[in-house]
Amino acid sequence: MGPDKRSAQDTRRKNTVGRPKDGSKAACGNVAVSGGAEYKKSMAGERIVSDNAKNPRPSSVTAEDYADYLGSFKGADRSGSSRRGRPVQRGRNVVSGKNGSGRTGFESAATGSTMHTVLKKYLSRRKVRLIVSAFAALMAGILVYHTYLGIYVRYKTEEVRISTYMETIDVEGIAIREETVIDGTLSKTSVKTVQNGDKVSKGEAIVNTFSSAQEAAAFERIAEIDKEIEELESMVSASEDTANVVDNIGKLLDNEMVSLNGCSVQKDLSDIPDSKREISYLLNKRLVAMKQVEGYETRIEQLEQEKAALEKNGFKNPKTVKAPSSGYFADSCDGYENLLTASMVPDLTVDKLDEIMKEEVSAPEKVIGKLVGSFTWYLACPVPSAEADTYLTQGMLYTLHLPYSETEKIQATLAYLNKVEGQSKYLAVFRCNSLASELCTVRSQPVRIQKCAYEGYIIKKSALHAGIKDEIHKNPRSEDDFPRAHLVYVTQTTYPSVYTIVAGQISEKEVDIVYSTDKLVICSPRHNDRNYLSLYDTVVIEERGLYDGKLVN
Repeated sequence: MGPDKRSAQDTRRKNTVGRPKDGSKAACGNVAVSGGAEYKKSMAGERIVSDNAKNPRPSSVTAEDYADYLGSFKGADRSGSSRRGRPVQRGRNVVSGKNGSGRTGFESAATGSTMHTVLKKYLSRRKVRLIVSAFAALMAGILVYHTYLGIYVRYKTEEVRISTYMETIDVEGIAIREETVIDGTLSKTSVKTVQNGDKVSKGEAIVNTFSSAQEAAAFERIAEIDKEIEELESMVSASEDTANVVDNIGKLLDNEMVSLNGCSVQKDLSDIPDSKREISYLLNKRLVAMKQVEGYETRIEQLEQEKAALEKNGFKNPKTVKAPSSGYFADSCDGYENLLTASMVPDLTVDKLDEIMKEEVSAPEKVIGKLVGSFTWYLACPVPSAEADTYLTQGMLYTLHLPYSETEKIQATLAYLNKVEGQSKYLAVFRCNSLASELCTVRSQPVRIQKCAYEGYIIKKSALHAGIKDEIHKNPRSEDDFPRAHLVYVTQTTYPSVYTIVAGQISEKEVDIVYSTDKLVICSPRHNDRNYLSLYDTVVIEERGLYDGKLVN
């Protein structure tokens, strides 16, 4: 039997499988073959269940659909009618549509229940393309956004430095000192021998009054000559030790320039002439020390001759006012010298202090000035009762900051904390044992009582985030009770950390917080471990999708 005859017989055998020889319909229980898979059917109208191991899922096609499906291939022509002249009867599960016209539910089930099938069944091809295009555009946008963040976005950063953070109680302080008023009158021929704030000794001349203006002018000129000679002699001696003197003069010049700049910022022009004179003196002294100019011996000799001529003309003995005691001299009085005394401090309250300060007082007449005789003085400060009960303890040492004074801070002991029940404020009286020249002339000034102070790395709280690390713990049980493999166990803990930028890469570093507020935190600088935040690190202030190891621009 040739190959052609065998293929023809195989074809006839395949077409007659599952069908009786007489051409009648297959009885229930026969086997239908489709695509190499056998399907058992029990009766017409029931579902055909596949016995194929590769496709064990039940199909949604009935026996009638299957018969229609076979008939569409065997008896249908291009016009849609069967070979026997009758139209093809399609079942209720035939899939219709643009691309599924003429397909039965059997064909739809053969492809499986996939997303593609569902989309083709319920959506048109145009809608499917639109959905896929929109999804692709969304993914591309996300990719471009993250690329932009990594390459072009500049993160807000700040450099880590050591700073001091303080919390203070801001109050108004009233100075109470032992003050002695110096009576006397000043005329046009009176000359002061000391300046405001100078320290004087007992019996030292404060004011000289002459009989004529010429004698007063000669006395003042002699005082100026003495001061200039002293400065020139110090310049001459500066050339003997050049190296150390030049460095010291440079530091003094820097301080004077800072002071001059402070006068311009505060719009205080009273100290500018003194600063100008001091700067000129230091510049000349540095020139001499650097051997760029010759000495001032000639100038010193001329000044001494002028002084001798003034003394030769002579002047009568002036009337002199001497200091009754040692202390600091103040050339003005405010009228509170006798109202506020040290003896009243133990019994002074907030109400009594307010009554005294509200009194109408005026500076006394016919006075030359006053002397602040003792180095111990008091600073009375009304403090809110809640803060006083929380932060102030009588007998403790506190730091007082004076923001509008050249003496920025002083150490003082809380000598008295005078309380009155029912009042919203207590009177805190601090005893100060150091008196600067500027403090003896000021009665009232703002005071900041230091509650706490921390030194460390100050960063904004928005830079913090919670890091996660593993901690290994030893199991407390003995080896008999627990297997050897479980002698230790690991737990995960969180810790405060920040993101830093190192060589264009994000690095996560741990911080040791010693104090925090609503807006910032203070971190300890005492860690030498490279995993901790260190000096001059660049910290990212605001976290936006950062992680350890991320590359940034």
